[in-house]
Amino acid sequence: MACASNYFALVAKPNWRLLQYRVDMSPDIDHTGVRKALLYHHKATLPKFMFDGTVLFTTTRLNPNDAPIVLTSTREHDKATVTITIKLVGEVQPTDYHYMQFFNIVLRSAMEKMQLELIRRNYYDPKASITLGQYKLELWPGYVTSIRQHESQILLCCEISHKILRTDTVLDQIEEVHKRTGGAGSFHASVEKALLGAIVITRYNNKTYRIDEIDWNKHPTDEFEGRNNEKMSYQKYYTERYNRSIRDPKQPLIVSMPKVRDERGGVSGPIYLIPELCNMTGLSEEQRANFQLMKALGDYTRQDPKKRCETLKKFSERINTNQEIQTELTAWNLQFSRDLEQFRARILPPEVILGSGSSKATYQLENADWGTCFRKWNSFSVQSCTKWAVVCASRDEAATKEFITS
Repeated sequence: MACASNYFALVAKPNWRLLQYRVDMSPDIDHTGVRKALLYHHKATLPKFMFDGTVLFTTTRLNPNDAPIVLTSTREHDKATVTITIKLVGEVQPTDYHYMQFFNIVLRSAMEKMQLELIRRNYYDPKASITLGQYKLELWPGYVTSIRQHESQILLCCEISHKILRTDTVLDQIEEVHKRTGGAGSFHASVEKALLGAIVITRYNNKTYRIDEIDWNKHPTDEFEGRNNEKMSYQKYYTERYNRSIRDPKQPLIVSMPKVRDERGGVSGPIYLIPELCNMTGLSEEQRANFQLMKALGDYTRQDPKKRCETLKKFSERINTNQEIQTELTAWNLQFSRDLEQFRARILPPEVILGSGSSKATYQLENADWGTCFRKWNSFSVQSCTKWAVVCASRDEAATKEFITS
């Protein structure tokens, strides 16, 4: 039988190759942004290229005899003349790390041109969001993508994903705990137990953060030192920067420690966030136990093969009909296939697993669901496990101890 995969071929023109050049500047310049700006002055005279500040990638030879190219640019701040020398390093091989990195950068550019939002590592479409008002949830459809070199060609793997966003804020959660505890001595501990380690999203910039601490002594009216050493309250900052008003000036601030990527970008020290402006993500234990909610989510997230193929083909159609993306791909002499990769397969008959006595277990051929097969199935023998250990993160210690003793 014919089967379709969740892969699209990346089609390159015959004799396509990726060339690597080294770029040197005299006088020497350390700042990557300045180096890029000086080279991009010659964008009109050079073929399509990608430049990271030191290495340049292109699919077209800059010089027929591969001799170095010498260009000059004027540095903006002091009007000094900078000499740029571009030397051919060689052809990038498919096994090289930069080869796949190049294709993934091209793919990321295409995803951004489709106006998809990057949340952590994957892209989602907020314009196609599905609201489940009765459950205070919002569902963003999206895609998990990667490009890899396979046996004979480069393939784009695309998996359908959904981001579950809750419409309730961190402040809503704090107020709910306050109602439950009456603000008693256990209030702070109960809030921290419910929120520490949770991932939240700030809708004003669609960035996600992990709650590492709750600072009960800081409030939106507190001031911090801005970029120009000016004092500004958090309340005023969010009003002026994001046009967001804060209704509760007495709420505590939540603390998120910067990720490694943020630290590389120059962010140091803790990041302070306003609970009222942070939305919860994922599902709470109470929500997971709600059968009607999980069924409603499943109607959108669990797609049968036919629906999955239709969704993936729509993704392909968006890439191949977006003029901006096509212009970019044409400049690189690349194109994504419109059709899913297909292959031949065969159906294996269901296996029967024998247990003790007359017990048997198998599955329905239509859905291969093993969920109910072993309810009345008895194993041949059961071994006693007397030595065991549980490894957990320090923030999950209380829940782990509760699990062990239950």
